[in-house]
Amino acid sequence: MTSKPIAYVMEQTLGSITHYANLRKEEATSTLHLPRWIPIEYEAGRIPWTVTGSLRARRELGPILEQIDGIFMHTTTIAPLSADYFGKKPTVLSSDGTPLNKRHMRQAYGLRAEGGVAQRAKQRFYREIFARAAGFVAWSDWTKQSFVEDYGCREEDVAVIPPGIDLELFAAGNRDHELPKVLFVGGDFMRKGGDLLLDVFRRRLQGRAELVLVTKENVPEEPGIRVHRNLQANSSGLLELFRTADIFALPTRADCYSMVCMEALAAGLPIVATRVGGIPDMIEEGSTGHLIDVDDSEALARRLESLITEPALRREMGQKARARAGERFNVRENARRLFEFVRSRC
Repeated sequence: MTSKPIAYVMEQTLGSITHYANLRKEEATSTLHLPRWIPIEYEAGRIPWTVTGSLRARRELGPILEQIDGIFMHTTTIAPLSADYFGKKPTVLSSDGTPLNKRHMRQAYGLRAEGGVAQRAKQRFYREIFARAAGFVAWSDWTKQSFVEDYGCREEDVAVIPPGIDLELFAAGNRDHELPKVLFVGGDFMRKGGDLLLDVFRRRLQGRAELVLVTKENVPEEPGIRVHRNLQANSSGLLELFRTADIFALPTRADCYSMVCMEALAAGLPIVATRVGGIPDMIEEGSTGHLIDVDDSEALARRLESLITEPALRREMGQKARARAGERFNVRENARRLFEFVRSRC
């Protein structure tokens, strides 16, 4: 063990909150160094989070620079204002998607589209920041490709290490019920395609399956549709829904990665999801689930119908999904890999 810890500066937004919690649980696998955890809590406001979040990260790091051996920072959103520190302490940057990865998703996230000049200026800005880093952790091959091709990072400096899942939490439960249960989990109902799924269910699947929605939105219940609001990640209520569902559906319009798809794989659920961001890295078409295009309601209906009407097929795909989760998304193994990579660069 080194004489000084490594600072793990962790943005607290969306799936990154679960990632942080899971890493903390696996802290003991970091046998080569001691993590010093610095969560950066998200706060909405008129000033962009890139500014306020990275300012908070800088304020946390400044007073402890002499007490640490290096820095791990997730995500790159909170990195810019600490860039001068990267020359003083070796730094590994982590991301589910680079700024250019996200350029076509801005509208779905409620952001204004950027013109070509603004995009190129931002690209140059981040190229300079990334050039100071000692290494990178990408959640997917999609993200790694952008680090290398868009920002000039060396391929050998970018490790693809997805966030992990506690497989024991997601062991299958009782799935002996009259109608198959289709589970959807998405706080941002519209961006995650909940409206599309709801429309498909009403037109094609009502009476043949049960739809279970987990969201923050005020979606009314109706026959065959159950709604759960504000369930927290890894909570007993949410875990029970994963354990007792039969199919997982996420027709999302914009996502860099998907923690809930990982959780569905771990729960042994076949998945129907959209071909966006790093999601194709997670789902093996025809084996652990199906990938569809954004807003393709016909493909969504067709894929769900096949899984609803063929219980043997969904069981087979579910078994392969669980095996896939064990191979790629075991939280202990992925945390160990991440800690080792960070130590190798710091």
